[in-house]
Amino acid sequence: MIYTLGESLMDIIVESNDKVIVRAGGAMLNVAVSLARAKAGIALISELGDDKTAGFILDFLKTNGVNIRYIKKYYHCNTSLALAHLDENKKPAYTFYKSYPEKRRLLPPANFKKGDILLFGSLYSLDASLRNELKAVLIAAKTGGAFICFDPNIRHSHHFENEETKSALMENLALADLIKGSDEDFENIFGKISFREIFDKVRKINSAAPLVITRGAAGVVAFSKDFKLEFPAIPVKLLSTIGAGDAFNAGIAFAMHKSNLQAVQKNGFSKSLMELLLKSGLSFSAEVCGSVDNYIDPA
Repeated sequence: MIYTLGESLMDIIVESNDKVIVRAGGAMLNVAVSLARAKAGIALISELGDDKTAGFILDFLKTNGVNIRYIKKYYHCNTSLALAHLDENKKPAYTFYKSYPEKRRLLPPANFKKGDILLFGSLYSLDASLRNELKAVLIAAKTGGAFICFDPNIRHSHHFENEETKSALMENLALADLIKGSDEDFENIFGKISFREIFDKVRKINSAAPLVITRGAAGVVAFSKDFKLEFPAIPVKLLSTIGAGDAFNAGIAFAMHKSNLQAVQKNGFSKSLMELLLKSGLSFSAEVCGSVDNYIDPA
């Protein structure tokens, strides 16, 4: 089974004064829907309110084949909203509206096992009000033998002015079996340094996990202790970049799910497997960039 852990919300995407698009969103929700549409067994661990927006999102997830049993529903709470204005390059600028209760909790599976995959990330994974709950899920996944993928998805460097937030990020990096982020993410975390220097810094935190850095239209570069790989992006008529990184994560998880995961956990990543993962990620991402959806088309 593949699990994604992250925030669920409603995306309100403003292309112009005359064109507004509404989609179920949240980074790991996007990943879950793409994986479900690719016919992979997938469950989302998340939180929602009890309003009509939550009902819309739950119906959408069920229709697309995402397991929703691990979504915590808060009564008398509104579901989060994300207002996204697209610029001339189809990149979004976000404003978030959230109303979580003071006490929050997650509903993870009772047991993770070898062969399972858990993807998580974004600022949601650093939220102090949920940190203990989330960390318990990560430790349970690690203890059970699940393969953990982490995407920091950090869009502003000022998020790390708080030492508690920095510590949470370092813990997430240390627990991951594969780390994937954008060049923008890592610049916000480490400053403007080379990709090799980013890998060296990550290696001091996590001595084993491969590092994948997406570069938008410039493609992707990946590092492990044994090799470096680089591929260009797949050309596409760009309609929106919303969900592009999430789709890349889904492509990686889908290829991992189809591989001999337990052999990878025992012997590490081969160059050929990493090539397969990157090409799958690029393919999923290109499909999403060529649409106004946050996820790949149904099969």
